[in-house]
Amino acid sequence: MLILMGAAVLLVFGVLTYSVATTLPRLPTATALGYAPQTLSPLVTPTPGASEAPPTPTLVPLPTATPTATPIPLSQIDSARVVNELSRIVAGVRDLPPVEQIPVSFPTLLEVTIALLQRYQAEQPEQVLPFYADLGLIPALEPLPQPDYVAQAGHISSIYLPSEREILLVTGRGPTSQQDELAIVYALARATQDQQFDLQTLPPCQSTTDAVLALRALVEGDTLLTTALYANAMHGSDLSALALMAADMNEPTYAALVDHPAFQRIRLFPYQAGADLVVTLYEEGGWGAVNRAYIRPPCSTEQVLHTERYLSPDPVQSVAMPDLGPTLGISWTLVRRDTLGELLTGLHLASALDDAAAAWDAADGWEGDTFVQWEDERGQAVWAWRIAWEGRDDALAFERAYTLLVPRFQTPPPITAETPYSLPGQLWSGPAGSAYVARAGRITTVVWGPEAETVIDVVNALP
Repeated sequence: MLILMGAAVLLVFGVLTYSVATTLPRLPTATALGYAPQTLSPLVTPTPGASEAPPTPTLVPLPTATPTATPIPLSQIDSARVVNELSRIVAGVRDLPPVEQIPVSFPTLLEVTIALLQRYQAEQPEQVLPFYADLGLIPALEPLPQPDYVAQAGHISSIYLPSEREILLVTGRGPTSQQDELAIVYALARATQDQQFDLQTLPPCQSTTDAVLALRALVEGDTLLTTALYANAMHGSDLSALALMAADMNEPTYAALVDHPAFQRIRLFPYQAGADLVVTLYEEGGWGAVNRAYIRPPCSTEQVLHTERYLSPDPVQSVAMPDLGPTLGISWTLVRRDTLGELLTGLHLASALDDAAAAWDAADGWEGDTFVQWEDERGQAVWAWRIAWEGRDDALAFERAYTLLVPRFQTPPPITAETPYSLPGQLWSGPAGSAYVARAGRITTVVWGPEAETVIDVVNALP
């Protein structure tokens, strides 16, 4: 294993040494966000006694014929001065105390790339991809792809490291363009938040995929709004461009999924939906309303997607799910117990239904869910998924949509079968597996399994 890792690192060094020499001058510039490059000199030498109110750079059309000159990177001393000046300005925009004496370091592009490689070897974010494939959100990818850390490193000009509470400025990347300036502002906004709210210890409402995404949406939305106010970039297209910039810096991506809409929606959710949430809070109550959200953060993607449900929240409903181990037997192992939430529920429905709008309508009204996945020694899987809805009509809409999904979700598709013991739901079965869907009041139940007998056993074990 050590030999293979050593060989991989040597290969990365070889490829990236060539990449740095040949592609560094072509790293993303201000044009990626639709901004014309602007000088930072007013930020380096502010007028004595002047107010520290945030500047409002003017968005100007990009030149169409005359190419702009390649900016000359600032020295490390000048770059550190820019960071210190921007730190005070960003704190003024965010209406929080500035970060005092924030450390700044200057890694090379190669060092950033190797750091990403080491991070993803430890975290293995690609391990979630088979689950997304099981839900039909992305195609099955075998073997599992590795995160494209080389491409991600190319998007990073500066970044905040919460573990060290320092700012990294990639050597040779600026700050000399508008995009590099905004990247520093974004990093300093995050540092300012971290100092005030101690983000590393801020817990989500629950340890579920849905609650973690909701908390991340608050944090990223706050960071993006601060950056947008600094840049006078509050139009929808400007916010979308900032969200893409932030995701490209922070999120792993995969060459096979670059253009896949469901994966990109998950990847961009904390940034785009988070910005929508925080902008609404800010417009209704200023930064005070945003600050209070850290005391009562959103608990579900539903509350992020529908801001009015965060402002007048109903608690996320707990949905009972028994231990299915005694029912399934000792050859089965629980591999996931989670809450999918409205975001993944909507994407799951949209993956198989022709009408995406109808799929999202059927996911609307979500109030809580529990999802479990079991696997046996042969790799066969059983899902049991129970969802609580705000009302009977919402549960009925989901039940109708899911009965359309089932025959399309497997190949070959299952066909309608008779349920034994007069069970109230609908059963489908076929060579690729079996499914069961039922509704009782405001609760819907979905079970998938390798054959009808196993599915019925699980259904009989549920409340």
